[in-house]
Order: sequence, then structure tokens, then C-alpha cells
Amino acid sequence: MFDWLINIRDILAGINPLVVLSVIFIFGLYVFWRGSAESRKNRSSVFDMFLISGLLSTIVGRVVYVILEWESFISFIWYWLPYEKYGDQIYLFRLLPWRFLSIWDGGLVIFSMFVSILIFMTFYALVVKKWRWKHMFFPVYFSATTMLGASFVVTGILGNFTDWIYKGVILLCIIGVFFVIYKFIYAVVSSPLREKYLFGNIGLAIVWISSIYISYIYLLDELTILEDIGVLIFILWSFVMGIVFILDLRKANVTIKTRSSVRSVSVT
Repeated sequence: MFDWLINIRDILAGINPLVVLSVIFIFGLYVFWRGSAESRKNRSSVFDMFLISGLLSTIVGRVVYVILEWESFISFIWYWLPYEKYGDQIYLFRLLPWRFLSIWDGGLVIFSMFVSILIFMTFYALVVKKWRWKHMFFPVYFSATTMLGASFVVTGILGNFTDWIYKGVILLCIIGVFFVIYKFIYAVVSSPLREKYLFGNIGLAIVWISSIYISYIYLLDELTILEDIGVLIFILWSFVMGIVFILDLRKANVTIKTRSSVRSVSVT
């Protein structure tokens, strides 16, 4: 094993899991911001959408973790204060119900966070902001998938170089292919309409391929019923929202321009 990989593992092992997750979250935020900037979305709205969705998905990830690890929680007693003091030592959030909140111990189900942030951002984009889905589908999906892939890599490194590293690298490479294709189409195709349809269809194919890959990774493992439901929700989201994307992509944009008594209607 390469020494530099061992050094990375030792460094990551010495960092609080919440800090590592925060760095991954910032990475995903950057991807989301860059994708949203292509359709000139308001920066404040983009950040609000991602931060609120991220917070809610963290809550979901913690709740699912508590449910799955309930046996390890019920061994602790309930105490009304969030701290204990023994001599000069003070211990925080060790007893129930406060222990439920101690997410800094790394007790989060990453896949549940991934699925829930997709759902929350979808709801925020379509219902709260009423943005066009053709503008938000790729930023929503690829920002969440980037965080998932990075989480795979970190999990593999901390797990003493398990195959999660390769799974994460493959997923990140699939996302990288998407951005390379985007730059290529943008540079080569001169027609905006042709560029839109070409990029949209190829991008959707990459979304579905990566969705199949992610589902395959999890379905290979022995999952609980709760985790099976999460995979099913993700598959349905990917398929349904992909169809919604195509329908929105093919919907004509009608712009009515008025100048004096002359009206012109352009359809793209």
C-alpha cells in the first residue's frame, strides 16, 4: 500500500467525522452552485435551498441511524440534563434523549441522507421556488451524487482501504464524464436548440446509468427493510424525475414581445 494513502487514512481518522462530512457538503454545494449558475439562478436562493435541504437530510440520516441502531441506544439511561459531571470531568450528550442528537460521532446513514436531500431539493425547486425542472435536475442530482461518491471514498479509506474506495471513484468518474461531455458539446455545437436537446438527452442517460450503478451497489448488500425502501424511493425518483425533465425540456418556451403595435411571438 502506498505510504501517502496510509498518511491520508491517519489524517482522516484523527478528524471528527462531522468535520469530514462538512467538507464533503461544501464540495456538493460548490457543484450545485456551479450548475445552478448556468440558468442564472439567484445565488442566495441557491444557497438557501441547498443548506435547508442539507440540514433536513442530516436529520433524516440521524433518525434512520437511531432506528437501525436502536439496540445500542436503549442501553443508556434517560436524564433530563444534556451533561453529566463526575469530579472535574463533564460529559456531554452521553445519555438519552440527548444522545440522539450527537451527530458528531458519525452516526448518520449516508444513503438515507442522499435520498432525502434529492427529495428536499426537488420539493424546494418545484414547489417553493417554482423553478423549471430542466434547469435544476442536473444540479440537484449531480451535487448529491458527488457527495455520495466522496463519502464512499472516505468510508473506504477509513475502513482500511476497502472496495468502497473503488465504488466511489467509479461514481465520481461517471460524474466527471458528464462535465467533460458538457464542455465538449458547448464548444462544438453552435445551435443553442440542438445543444439543449443533445446535452439534455446525454445527461439523462448518464443520470440513469449512475442511478443503476448506485442501486446495484446497495442491492448487493444485505439490507434492512428500511434501507430497501430507501433504494426503491431512489429508483422511483430517478425514473420519474427523469421523465419530468424530458417533458420540461421538450416544452416550448413562448416569449411575447410587444413593440408599439407590432407583436412577435418566438417559440424555442
